[in-house]
Amino acid sequence: MFKSRKKPKPPNQRESLQPSLPARKNTELPPAWSQSSQLDLIRFRQDSDLISQDLPMNLDHLREWVVEFLRLSELKLLDSRDAGEVARSLHNLDRKYKSSKGQKFRASIHDLLDQVRRAYVSGSIPRAAHVPLHLLSYYKESGHLDKGVEFWNWLSRQGDAPLSPIFVGAAIELLAVYGAGIRQCEDIYERTLDQQDDIASQYQLQPGAILPDRSKAITIKGTSLGLLQGILSARLFYGQWQASYLALDTAFRLRPSQVVSRVLDLFVYERPIFEALQVFFMFCRGGNRVSDATLAAVLRNLKKIIDHVSDSTSKINAVRAMIQVIEAYVRSAGLLNSIHLNILARAIVSAMPPTMPTKLSVDAEYLTKTVIDLFTQLLGYFSKHGVAPNQVTFDGTIPVALALGYLSLGRALFDDMVTLGLSPHEGLAQSLMEAAGSSRDPDLLKAAWTCACDINRSDAGKSPKFRSWQTMTLAARRCGLDSFAENQLNLLGPQSSLRAKLTAKAVQKDSLEPTILAEAKPNSPKTEDAQKLEDLCAGVFAVIDRVKDLRPGSYSTFDERLIEEGNSLAWPNPAEESWQRRLYDELTLEKGPRKSNAAAKEPSTIKETIAVGDTGIEFDSLRYSNWKTTNSLLIQAEAFEQRLQASTDAAIRDRRAFPQQIGSNTTGNTAGARYPVTVEQFQAYQQDVRNERAKATTEEEWRNRILRLRNVEYTSQAYTTTARQA
Repeated sequence: MFKSRKKPKPPNQRESLQPSLPARKNTELPPAWSQSSQLDLIRFRQDSDLISQDLPMNLDHLREWVVEFLRLSELKLLDSRDAGEVARSLHNLDRKYKSSKGQKFRASIHDLLDQVRRAYVSGSIPRAAHVPLHLLSYYKESGHLDKGVEFWNWLSRQGDAPLSPIFVGAAIELLAVYGAGIRQCEDIYERTLDQQDDIASQYQLQPGAILPDRSKAITIKGTSLGLLQGILSARLFYGQWQASYLALDTAFRLRPSQVVSRVLDLFVYERPIFEALQVFFMFCRGGNRVSDATLAAVLRNLKKIIDHVSDSTSKINAVRAMIQVIEAYVRSAGLLNSIHLNILARAIVSAMPPTMPTKLSVDAEYLTKTVIDLFTQLLGYFSKHGVAPNQVTFDGTIPVALALGYLSLGRALFDDMVTLGLSPHEGLAQSLMEAAGSSRDPDLLKAAWTCACDINRSDAGKSPKFRSWQTMTLAARRCGLDSFAENQLNLLGPQSSLRAKLTAKAVQKDSLEPTILAEAKPNSPKTEDAQKLEDLCAGVFAVIDRVKDLRPGSYSTFDERLIEEGNSLAWPNPAEESWQRRLYDELTLEKGPRKSNAAAKEPSTIKETIAVGDTGIEFDSLRYSNWKTTNSLLIQAEAFEQRLQASTDAAIRDRRAFPQQIGSNTTGNTAGARYPVTVEQFQAYQQDVRNERAKATTEEEWRNRILRLRNVEYTSQAYTTTARQA
């Protein structure tokens, strides 16, 4: 049915931690089966394997495959794995072709999944738990919430058997988006946990549970982590920030190197960028999979800081954070693409101080060379990842560089563009001609004019627009190329109305010229801005030097300084290392202040293996680092929520607009939509950071703060008694 070949996966691509399908049983076919039935089953499973791969899809073939699935199910020839494969493949196809195939294709996928749902309800297909998992997830993602809730209500009424946690997590997330309320979601979560026979797993999913051995990996029986992901989603949707971070802490305690990427997406979409940034580093620290789309979302939000703030220090700090994010992503086996390059290149140019002169001083000439070298190395590094600059790269950087006065950089990027065989659009050619006139560069003028002519020649032989002609003639006059401009005008012919219009406009050159080609004043860069620019370049050079020899798609040792020292936007940590280690040991070892729990020592349901993360960090160290980051996130989120609540109360009192666009970002289409990056938010965050750094705290005050945020309650007397007993 399908002749396409399987598309190879990127190297070291980590699989999602969604529950895997059970293996098929290698049993012999019953004698009663006809030879044709056996052949039909073999062909169906071959088609299933092809459809599950990343291949171009024909809708008619897809319909035939589902019809065959329903027919073979009626004949009782299929098992639970077959049913799960069908639901998963259709769900993944809807995700893949959400935008490229259009509404018709998605409507057909919806009809096919509805057929699968009806067959599941009627009992004509195997009752595999993975079928409702993908159906519930599909109905949430596609916006058909009513159908999803109706299906969940039917599932919850099916007898006294406990519901499978495989799909209950997806149901909780669906209900949260539907608006069922956090209380109902929490009740379903607790009830599902209580129904499970695995007591040790129930205990380990609680905040503050103690591991049998912090240095070992544990594999929890069952699929409870999907359930944890579901309740974490619901808590974030309803603004339960404290419970959300405690659930995140639980996930990283249990699986420090195998937390599903969907969890990171939730924090990127539902929490402020300054918190999402730290969660991103937590994922990369342990080698957890991060999608290229998630990296792009984080980079875009950091780019918004550059777009919105005016001071160069904040802009450069945002660029540093972007570079650190990319390094962390690469070290955790992430693969870069052209979208990442385009966002970063535009951000770097936008962050540069607009003080570069036309007539260069010695310092300015050195900085210009440094900036050009910066982009040369940046483009070279991305090329090692198989990422070449495209039209968008140059369209986003050259005009900005020229507008800020970096004429040499604009010229260098234009030369790279021509070398790659790319042609600028006419608007970009106009900007280059303006820069040529301002810098009196006749070669650049001729090259830009040639591009403008070539663009229009390829478009049915049209002539450049009037604006291009006007810019060329004025720039030629500045470059001393009057004869060149005259020769080009002669090509229009003596009777051309465009030539007559240009000649008439030339008389008004004194009024037009300053607005188009303002003379750049020979001001040297201010010492402070020059130093910031040099620091920016040095930071990028340092990161490129550290990662230039790493093989794309491979894991490498993660440098903790990325988070603890280098991240200029990170929340400050006032606690001394000895304080943190002491409290961590007290809370995570049996001798700590919590009450002992026999379930923590259950040996029958938890498999232990000594493990080191893919990035070279031992699990004991990973768990400790993640615990410290969670503390920082809890403190930071509390400060943000308190400030936001105060601003909201003031807005209500004064009858003003709310300070933030607060609302559940359930579609997941825009990163940071719940708390968009604004100048006010960034300034307030900076003030919160300054306040935190200015606080003088003792160990006892810090401990009490962490225990309160982690919901650990005990009296000092009980703690003393426990400590003595230990």
